[in-house]
Amino acid sequence: MRFNNSLRCSPATWIRGMYLTIASLFISLSLCITAQAQEKPEVKYAQVGDVKLAYYLKGKGDPMILIMGYAATMSAWDPALLEELAKNNQLIIFDNRGAGLSTDTKENNTTIPQMADDAAGLVKALGFKKVNVFSWSMGARIGQQLVIRHPDLVSKAILCAPNPGGKYQIAISKKVGEELNNPSLSPMENFELLFPITPEGKAAAKVVYERFMAAKAAGAIPDDFIVSKETQERQVRARITLWNADNQNYKDLKNIKVPVLVADGREDIIDNPKNSVVIADQIPFAWLAFYEGGHAFLFQSYKKLSETVNIFLQKD
Repeated sequence: MRFNNSLRCSPATWIRGMYLTIASLFISLSLCITAQAQEKPEVKYAQVGDVKLAYYLKGKGDPMILIMGYAATMSAWDPALLEELAKNNQLIIFDNRGAGLSTDTKENNTTIPQMADDAAGLVKALGFKKVNVFSWSMGARIGQQLVIRHPDLVSKAILCAPNPGGKYQIAISKKVGEELNNPSLSPMENFELLFPITPEGKAAAKVVYERFMAAKAAGAIPDDFIVSKETQERQVRARITLWNADNQNYKDLKNIKVPVLVADGREDIIDNPKNSVVIADQIPFAWLAFYEGGHAFLFQSYKKLSETVNIFLQKD
């Protein structure tokens, strides 16, 4: 994969380059493993406005919609995390518009608020009155907007590695951006940047990737790893260009009435953990928790996070 010269690239290019490499890692996983399908997830489609959203359900309990991040599909959730969450929740796992198996419109309508409306539309299409929300990275930006725009549909929300947007966010540093855009890194080395840059973080990345490989081989996750270049470009515009100019999201956080858990990795170099503090301070009575790990802390510390989520959801 080619990268732009790091001295001339923009923050959008830094993040896009890293995630495209991560996407290629998952695509290679799809191509290299001979799947011995056992109890494959049943992927279905729901018409939501002018798009069809691909989804599947997993687990039993109160409904919980999972909102994925940039340039990723419903197959990019850590299988171990899904197993933990599915013990007490019926998970609604889906592809954002244009990603994976979901369709998109010819016109570019992709914005963070629009994707929040899509998620709300899926909840309604499936006949749920209220759901809990579990969201990560760009998905946590969508999750914020879902709670703000559709409060009557949300019981509680979990925002993992969120960003408040506009002038209120702590942006990625130039040094980190250059490292993310290092052309000498292999796909696996780039994947490791989602984890702490330590021997322990590198080992954790290997363990998580092996879980993906095992799940793919067993048919436990959909064969759904590809996000088109057009969708990636639309998401870049939504999550960077438009989001950086949006100061209203932060201002609206103070009006949230539903319980919210804000969670992050202590060593997240992609969305600075201070962003989680900014958001938790703005949302009335929000919970704030930090875990061992980087941007993918929810994979590295999936057991501890799941325990916190269970306590949070059970709390009156």
